[in-house]
Amino acid sequence: MAKTKVWLFRLDHMYRYSHPEFEGVIFKNDWLMIKDTTLTINAGYAWDGATPKWQPFGLFTVGTPDGALRFNLPWTYQATLVHDALTQFRDTLPLSKRQVTQIFDDQLYELKWPLRKLYVWAVDRFGPQDFAGDR
Repeated sequence: MAKTKVWLFRLDHMYRYSHPEFEGVIFKNDWLMIKDTTLTINAGYAWDGATPKWQPFGLFTVGTPDGALRFNLPWTYQATLVHDALTQFRDTLPLSKRQVTQIFDDQLYELKWPLRKLYVWAVDRFGPQDFAGDR
């Protein structure tokens, strides 16, 4: 069976998130901007949430859970949004793997996600390893 990329979520409005790891970072492309310690992700950005995920025969989704709904959104919605955006542009974004992982960890901590340590370990170990900020 061929692996199909799954985009489960799409922002319907601009999203902003501030974090100390963005201090001194200035970055801008068509989808995101970092300035004054704030990340802005533009409406229309799509991502797949916690990964990996597959859709066998296009009938259902199998993979890493995003958590129960909280305020009509999956528990890990914001954390996976920010992590996916930062890793998608890791080739040009001046952040290190450590910084991106720390941001993900901090967001899951703020959300009180019970599987935080497992998810952070998994993205650190199995997620992208080649970040421009590490060069």
